[in-house]
Amino acid sequence: MVGAGRWDSYAKFYNLVLKTVASQRQQLFQRLALAEPLEVYIAGCGSGLDLPYLPAQSAVLGVDFSAEMLRQSAQLQQQLQAAGHPLALTLQQGRAELSGLADNSVDLVLLHLILAVTDQPQALLQEAVRVLKPGGVISIWDKFAPQQISGLRRAADYFSRKLGTTLLLRIDDLLQPHRLVIMQRHSMLCGQMQHLIMTTHPTTHNKERG
Repeated sequence: MVGAGRWDSYAKFYNLVLKTVASQRQQLFQRLALAEPLEVYIAGCGSGLDLPYLPAQSAVLGVDFSAEMLRQSAQLQQQLQAAGHPLALTLQQGRAELSGLADNSVDLVLLHLILAVTDQPQALLQEAVRVLKPGGVISIWDKFAPQQISGLRRAADYFSRKLGTTLLLRIDDLLQPHRLVIMQRHSMLCGQMQHLIMTTHPTTHNKERG
């Protein structure tokens, strides 16, 4: 939708804007109830706002196409390290649907505020399924459209896309091609935001091995 340079400029006020949904982020990690160190993939890691909620000693890959966002993530990691909350963080500039991770290699994939931003949401979700270990968890948190989309929403989407995000993405349409089991589903902001906690269907990995 918009290039890396635009997101570099957004990075200057990104954290300030996302303070408006900070309580939602805290709630979703309470639902995830993470305890032990994990292998984690954060697709579209942004400025690293998910990092403080991950268990210490976790091995984390964060991918983002904004160099400035990645710089802020690295800075936050250093602050966490100094505070006694170390993470083995690897940061990679590029497209989130091309993580380079091995199949079945991570315990947790975070797709937070990224599916409505990327121009390839289906490819990104497929990447999440590919890299997830059997029994692992995918956490999706984003704004999604209802099944019936109003003309007003379609008009607003024209301007929203200019800023780098869509208002028309329907999560159920996105999930349909994938064998995912929804373990929890929560609506926020009168249904404008949703949080889904999912895992892959057992036959997904069996099929891949076959």
